[in-house]
Order: sequence, then C-alpha cells, then structure tokens
Amino acid sequence: MMPERFVAAFAGDDVRTVAEARRWARRTLTASGLAEDTVCDALTCVSELATNAARHTRSGDQGGTYQVLLQVHSDHAHVEVVDQGAAHAPDVRLGGGESGRGLWICAQLGALSLVCTGGGRRIWVDLPRSVGAVVSSPSAHITDRSAD
Repeated sequence: MMPERFVAAFAGDDVRTVAEARRWARRTLTASGLAEDTVCDALTCVSELATNAARHTRSGDQGGTYQVLLQVHSDHAHVEVVDQGAAHAPDVRLGGGESGRGLWICAQLGALSLVCTGGGRRIWVDLPRSVGAVVSSPSAHITDRSAD
C-alpha cells in the first residue's frame, strides 16, 4: 500500500507563514487518522524545520518559498521541508542559547536526515506512529552535496 502523500508551498519571506504551515499540517495529519501524540510531534518538527527555512536559507529572501511534505506510512509519519538552500549545512547541536536547538529537538523525536544540494536542502524526520514507541537511538544523518 502506497503511503498518503501531501505537499504544500509557503512564502518563506514572512516567518508568520510557519503558523500557516503548522495549521495545514494539523488538518492534514488529523484527517489522515494519525494519533494525536504523533500529530503533536509532527507539528513540532514542522515548526522547527519551516522556521529554519524562513530564517536561515534563501527561502527567507524576498519572494522565496519552502515546501512542506507529509507522508503517512503504516509504521511512521514522514515530515519534510524543502528549502532553497544556504551557504552552509546546518548544525545539529544542543545549543546553550535561545536558538540553535531545533534540529536537535527533531532528532530526539525521530530519525532526522538532511540532504544539501546546490539548489536547496531537503530535511526530514521520520516519526514512529505507535503510541508509546521509543526511538532507541535518535540520530541525525547529514549529507552535504552542495559541492557536487
């Protein structure tokens, strides 16, 4: 059975669109029958990844955009943001300040992956679906292909 797949584009030059992306994701994932705890984890990831796209990539430039892709599989939910790229790959770190922890938070919720190309980045998190599921070893997989 093919997973349900949903895609929407948002203006990246206005950080307020992150709230729009979150509302769209909530409606979409709830309608797909995903459990509320997984929906909440997915919304955290949408917020973090969309905010990063709007603040730290060319998606945040005048006229820039980012896409949010959601897939509902039998055993997990896939949350992905595609942006227009940046000069450097982002860091996954536990920061001590007000910012810098978003990707680390996402990695604690599920399996985080990132692919950087010359034209943009795809960042996604695969979240376990079952209630009470534990991700045994949260990890981040980053591939920088911007020099390719």
